[in-house]
Amino acid sequence: MKYILNSAVVTTPGVYEYRLIDIEEARRWVKEGGWESTIGYVETAFALAQLVEKPIPVNRKLIRMKAGDEALVFRLTVRLPDFRTKGNVGTDFILKHCEIGLLKKISD
Repeated sequence: MKYILNSAVVTTPGVYEYRLIDIEEARRWVKEGGWESTIGYVETAFALAQLVEKPIPVNRKLIRMKAGDEALVFRLTVRLPDFRTKGNVGTDFILKHCEIGLLKKISD
């Protein structure tokens, strides 16, 4: 299975590999399809959609990755000064403070 996540999380015990990717690789990955978004905030989904040029649905689903699963990770690289602003920091802030990576679960 393929997912889009807003953080590089260990969803189940196992061995994972994580590497940063550029926008072009992210666009190719998204355009291949077959993924499910677990991005929980509208502004995060909107910011990623601007970068990959494809709509990203909002979905607060909890996932459990299995061996062979992979996820495109779109995450902030800074901590928010006030946790109450989570979900309301603005697209420009997200785009200035983000990275994109690919997380793969190698084995259980």
